[in-house]
Amino acid sequence: MNLRDAIKKGTFLGKYITETESKDEELDLKTWVEGDYENRQLFDKLTNHSFIASQIEAYDKVDTPRAWNRYTEKIRRYKLEKSLAQWRIAAILFFIVGLGGFVGNAIVDFVYNEVPENYTTITASNGEHSKITLPDQSTVWLNGGTTIAYNNAFFSQNREIKLNGEAFFQVTKQSEHPFVVHCDDLKVRVLGTSFNVRNYAEDETVSVVLEKGAVELETNAGKFSTHQLSPGEKADYERNGKGLTIKKVETSQYTSWKKGLLIFSDATMSEVVKKLERWYNVSIEVKNPRINNLLFNATILHEDIEDIMELIKFSCAINYDIVLSNDPDTPIKITMY
Repeated sequence: MNLRDAIKKGTFLGKYITETESKDEELDLKTWVEGDYENRQLFDKLTNHSFIASQIEAYDKVDTPRAWNRYTEKIRRYKLEKSLAQWRIAAILFFIVGLGGFVGNAIVDFVYNEVPENYTTITASNGEHSKITLPDQSTVWLNGGTTIAYNNAFFSQNREIKLNGEAFFQVTKQSEHPFVVHCDDLKVRVLGTSFNVRNYAEDETVSVVLEKGAVELETNAGKFSTHQLSPGEKADYERNGKGLTIKKVETSQYTSWKKGLLIFSDATMSEVVKKLERWYNVSIEVKNPRINNLLFNATILHEDIEDIMELIKFSCAINYDIVLSNDPDTPIKITMY
């Protein structure tokens, strides 16, 4: 089975699991399954829930209960959002089995992205969250709407990454090769540490939160001297050139997303809207401008978007409408007023 067929059949399987396949797709899958005995064996294996959980476990190197929880959570989101992007996990399973059990970073690179020559690009779309291992064994968690890119000479010549979006880095120490994250004109330089970087293009600031270790910040334009962060500090660099602000924070509020947890502490509704759009792959329109300045406090773990909107309605005294989409490429639309 080549990669193109793996992705195609994986998409069919994802639709079969979530009962969202069209009549033509149902017929195509049935024809493929019944056309060959090995196809039937593979289909039976890949629609076995225990097998899927075990493969996710092997792929993400997590324990079986967590793998099973991740799988059931994906199924729940399929039915809520009907997002084609989520069905890529099925394509990964076909790719693993059909091509001889190959597991590694190449799966992420080939299935999730179009890879430019001499460069590796990895993307987590809105509604997705990914965990990857870099060639130097550093670990990176990608939040929704995030892309990282690095040269294929990474680790052998340098350890430099370009980031658009939000990522948590757990960096392996290599003194001869400093680890550098490029966020437009802000650089984050480390040797070995754990930290979070948020660099969404639509945001006014680039934020760095240090969990442990040490990082150095510098700008390409050299508008301020290099500054070293200490654990528990958050740096906000304003894109308009006004400089850098450092403050002490509770780091878990900014890093808990990699564990599936969203924490809002006196967050403005404009910030809440952005995070929910990326987290759930929904489109939110705010009709009344006053809503943007309302403050919201909540800790959210595996909640449906409807439940979250009910909580916002109760705590912030607003109203909302949800319009589900019949087109899997079109996000759910929410209007707040």
